[in-house]
Amino acid sequence: MNRNLLSVSLLTLLTLSLAACGSKRDAAFSGAGLVKDKIVGPNVVHALPKATVFKMSGPYADNVAITLNPDGTLLYYPDPTDISASSAPVALEDGWYLNRQGIGANSVFTSFTFEQYAALEKVPSREELLEDVIPDAKVTEFMELPIGSSEAMADPALCIQYLK
Repeated sequence: MNRNLLSVSLLTLLTLSLAACGSKRDAAFSGAGLVKDKIVGPNVVHALPKATVFKMSGPYADNVAITLNPDGTLLYYPDPTDISASSAPVALEDGWYLNRQGIGANSVFTSFTFEQYAALEKVPSREELLEDVIPDAKVTEFMELPIGSSEAMADPALCIQYLK
């Protein structure tokens, strides 16, 4: 038998054997901020980010957020090309908002509106961003939901049942 044909045959046999022994979980599972699809046999698992919701200390839904480390240094800030009107959070109820910008528990709000920030030609310096933080404008409550962000975006009312 041709050596290449033998290799392909062995690889096929090994793949089929592993498929027969594959994990067959019926329920989705989560971990580290991800909702994962079902695993059936040798299929690839698709990880999706979990939806998150938050409350803030004031009316900052139109302001771009940045995230700070516990020591007050800058951890995350968006590029202007990552910001658009669709980055604005979606109002839910009782002051809760569906996150569409990557806001975290340590996020604070800048005086930049989404429109102003998206129009910038370059990312402001770290110093400029920190100077532009609105005093006391911060996330006051933050919650990760057990549903994917795309599912929450498709039906924001679905998030409300997890807030009760």
